[in-house]
Amino acid sequence: MSKKVAIYCRVSTTEQAEEGYSIDEQNIKIREYCEREGHEIYNLYEDRGISGKNITNRPGIKQLLQDATENKFDLVIVWKLNRISRKLLDILNIVELLNKHNIAFRSLTENFETETPSGKLQLNIMGAIGEFERETIAENVKMGLLARAKEGRWNGGVVLGYDLVELNNEGKKRKNTVLKINEKEANTVRRIFELYSQGHGYKAVVNRINKEGHKTKRNGEFAVSTVKEILQNPVYIGKIRYNVRQDWSKKRRNNINANPILSDGIHEPIIDVETWNKVQVILKERSKKHNKIYDSEFPLTGILRCPVCGAGMTISRSTAKRKDGTRRINEYYSCGNWKNKGTAVCNSNS
Repeated sequence: MSKKVAIYCRVSTTEQAEEGYSIDEQNIKIREYCEREGHEIYNLYEDRGISGKNITNRPGIKQLLQDATENKFDLVIVWKLNRISRKLLDILNIVELLNKHNIAFRSLTENFETETPSGKLQLNIMGAIGEFERETIAENVKMGLLARAKEGRWNGGVVLGYDLVELNNEGKKRKNTVLKINEKEANTVRRIFELYSQGHGYKAVVNRINKEGHKTKRNGEFAVSTVKEILQNPVYIGKIRYNVRQDWSKKRRNNINANPILSDGIHEPIIDVETWNKVQVILKERSKKHNKIYDSEFPLTGILRCPVCGAGMTISRSTAKRKDGTRRINEYYSCGNWKNKGTAVCNSNS
């Protein structure tokens, strides 16, 4: 019997590189099957370069499930069960939702039917195996990265001041790289540490280095957040820091490991220890002064645009001293570029 089919395809970047099946190849195979069976294809839903760990950040599967609740198709076909998810609970919940709306589910390369008791058993077994494989791979990768960090090897991506130089990687899945000083960028890093150690704040440092023509790794202007990260990164004194964030699905500020791994790196430092220690003392002292919580609401944030550069307006605060000696807080809208990147980028609030 002819059915209206929804095709779902997913592949992460790593899977495509290591196992060789692309979304296009999955789509072609499923379409060929539908043509042989006389099925009508309703739509292709896809998630490119996205992990199968969960469905939270996958627009393709979310749209498919929304359309399923509106009964827009009769059958969902995937190339393989783990394309839907590598988490058993997600698979079971998705299949349950499809069954609730009388929508069948098929895997092109795995022979089972979710409508029968034996098919449901197969689904559970294969889903559990897929989850076990994902967790085993994740644990092996974590152990490998931990071992590299303890050996002083860099696990991260590009970092200002260094170039990532590949070593002999013949026959290896993971590229083996080492950090080599990029002297032009290293001078920028040294300048940032120099200015901050002299007592300049984040904003003043950003203003100065942007006006002096220094550029980020991606040839952009510096922002306050970029400078802050540089000043706190021990890679610049020849150290390797690992496991700062243990769960990448959580927000950065709520996911800081207080005791990350810190080991001696095999790369050359850019900053001397004396300058580093001086900067860390200043950072610590200043952080005590800025741990304030503000309860005000600003409904126009994200709506107002800077009339000079077009960036979004954000909230700025300043303090003023009253005649009686107390201080008041002034809150106002300011250009986001001016606030984060300084007058070298926008001078609307200067």
